[in-house]
Amino acid sequence: MFAQHTSLRLFCLREAGAASIFLTGLPTIASAKIFDSNFRPLRISVQSPFATYIDHITFALTHLKNNANNSAVTQLNGVSKPFLREGSVGSASSSKVSSDEEFLTKKPTAEHGKAEDNNGGYEKVIVRKAEQQELDIRTRPLPRVKLTDQQVLEELKHIVNLGDPQRKYALMQKIGVGASGTVYTAKSRDRNEIVAVKRMTFKSQPKKEMLLTEIKVMQQYNHPNLVNYIDSYLVDEDDLWVVMDYLEGGNLTDVVVKTELDEGQIAAVLRECIKALSFLHSHSIIHRDIKSDNVLLGMDGSVKLTDFGFCAQIQPGSKSFARLDFANRNTMVGTPYWMAPEIVNKSKYTYKVDIWSLGIMALEMIDGEPPYLHETPLKAIYLIAQNGKPEVRKKDELSPEFLNLIDRCLCVNPDERAETAELLAHPFIQKSKPLSSLIPYIKAVKELKNQ
Repeated sequence: MFAQHTSLRLFCLREAGAASIFLTGLPTIASAKIFDSNFRPLRISVQSPFATYIDHITFALTHLKNNANNSAVTQLNGVSKPFLREGSVGSASSSKVSSDEEFLTKKPTAEHGKAEDNNGGYEKVIVRKAEQQELDIRTRPLPRVKLTDQQVLEELKHIVNLGDPQRKYALMQKIGVGASGTVYTAKSRDRNEIVAVKRMTFKSQPKKEMLLTEIKVMQQYNHPNLVNYIDSYLVDEDDLWVVMDYLEGGNLTDVVVKTELDEGQIAAVLRECIKALSFLHSHSIIHRDIKSDNVLLGMDGSVKLTDFGFCAQIQPGSKSFARLDFANRNTMVGTPYWMAPEIVNKSKYTYKVDIWSLGIMALEMIDGEPPYLHETPLKAIYLIAQNGKPEVRKKDELSPEFLNLIDRCLCVNPDERAETAELLAHPFIQKSKPLSSLIPYIKAVKELKNQ
């Protein structure tokens, strides 16, 4: 996987500042370096690039454990080269080892196991039957053939309108700009209502298949606690419009960062999110990116789940994935800080990953941020795998019912983790205040943002 002279770099872009992470210097798979410059935590969702990066790290760790010398010098093509630690570039004089270096060289957790042959030869190896291999979480499925851009475009043409969207919707105000496109408010000419329009340049999308996933899920499933799909258009094979419900209150992140909700209000938000998850799970849909950024609020206190680009589908009554665009039974997707341990460990997983993320979002509403937010994404992933359930910082201030709900969501073993039906009947959720109790907080945050 790694050539002798390979130099790998991973850059995580942010709004301002330098790249937060890069991996460099893996000569003969014996040295690795993590560098953190002016770090700011990322709240972005990651898919295949980050998963590939973790694959590289896992592979490097195995060889570090088996082949690396205790010496800080690695022999590369007969020439001694130093293992560079944190300090001046090109110097091995610094004795400081970064925290990222320390965890990269620690012994892997038990979940990773050991790849050793104790039989002394292949003659005694027992090959599992095909159906047994399918159920083994260690067995990697064959990679799905990725659609070409042209194939995605052709499929997109079959599920969207090809006319002129401006005949039906008048754009009003730009309300958000993201990596995939720009969000506007717009007025429906025939229904005289305000909607949200996500406008994207198709050719510049790095994850074009995710657009198909999101539109397909939104077209097929409607629920009061989901940001519902209204319409979509593709103009000149490049200008893509997706028309959705407009929630003027913004996302939950702004509220939890700038204000402190009480338990009754937190219960109300969680109840609405659980209703949305219950609906998705009943249709064998896994959201896979539950976090406060993907919960939108209305000025009436309504709570709706959004962002279905990472959704996956499983066969009803089964714990195995069926293909729904990006669906893969052990694909690492989502946002690192909210990831369930089984995703981090690249094990086979089900809809229970959404329950874990919901529990992390509950902690987020208590503390204003999820656990490990100030760690690099890579170290956060390591800590999730190593520690399992994170610490509840304000444990003494929380009611027994709230603590129990958190425990039920954050069971490391997904088989022991609660399902949506149990959570909806939970005593803590029964303490929910009316959604109208959120209105003053939503208004206060909007005023703060406008100052």
